Amino acid sequence: MTIDPPAAQMQTSMKLKLRAFGCFCVTVTWALGSVAQAGPGPAPGAASEPPATPASEPPATAPGAAAAAPSASAAPSAAAAPAPAPQSGYVAPAYGYGATPSGHAFGAPVARAPELRLRDPRVANAHADRVVLLPTAYTHPEGTLYLTSNELVILQAGYAITDSTQLTLTGLPPLSEGPDKVLLFDLSLKNAFLRQGPLRLAGIGSVSGVFGIDQGNLVLGRVGAVAELCFEADCESSASLSSHVLLAGPGTFMVNGVGVIWRIADWAALLLEVDTAVPLGGEVGEYSGVLVAPGFRFPYRTWSLDLAAMRPLDTEDPPELALYPWISFTYRFLP
Repeated sequence: MTIDPPAAQMQTSMKLKLRAFGCFCVTVTWALGSVAQAGPGPAPGAASEPPATPASEPPATAPGAAAAAPSASAAPSAAAAPAPAPQSGYVAPAYGYGATPSGHAFGAPVARAPELRLRDPRVANAHADRVVLLPTAYTHPEGTLYLTSNELVILQAGYAITDSTQLTLTGLPPLSEGPDKVLLFDLSLKNAFLRQGPLRLAGIGSVSGVFGIDQGNLVLGRVGAVAELCFEADCESSASLSSHVLLAGPGTFMVNGVGVIWRIADWAALLLEVDTAVPLGGEVGEYSGVLVAPGFRFPYRTWSLDLAAMRPLDTEDPPELALYPWISFTYRFLP
């Protein structure tokens, strides 16, 4: 039998199509068999569970038999308890004084680990109880002993009785006036009675005395108060306003002052203080005046050093020096 060339091409094409169709059917059949062996998967959105094993299946109960009461052995074991959800790493915010180098607005929460919480400024700065000359509302931690040298000759020793009360004794080495010795001292008690938010208030009472002069011993009283406004949560930068009255009978006068401490780094702070003396009696009118004192501070935990320059203004007699240097160093023993 003779086949035309077009008919032979059609027959060959038909055989190829049949073979391709057969391969497709075999592939589909193998895929369906694999899915049937794997079993149905979990419904969309359902939590995936490990496949049950024969050992984890409860024993079958005969029909009509009473169900046994649950016992301690039937309670799920600790190993079978669901695993706790993974922690997100969030730490509850820490509030309060306290930090870090400055930079956090007062009262703003800071989320951090407990060991990185804000520093207590009562421990971070040994000179936080003063600006240059005038005090702040800060008091040292309870049990702290501190020693200060001002201009190398004005010596101070103090002790913090409580966290809010400290006692300071200031004196000079004995001065010679003829055969006698002149002694000067000042005993001061400071109590910080308010720490509310960024505001701190403290009261100060002092007794100053001079012994060994020809006119006899002289003892004067001094009372004052100071308000300190913190610029941030750790209060390492602040502004203070203080007022003191010297009780000396007709020679009574008032000393007022405003000071600013600006912490610019962990190891440095800028100081600025302006003091005024206002006489409350005509007998001491010649002692009125204004004092401006800018300075620089090295604030550390156990010691601090202040370097300042003082400039008297509005005095009747021009000062011999345009600027008077001031050096103050404190070392303290923390509890």
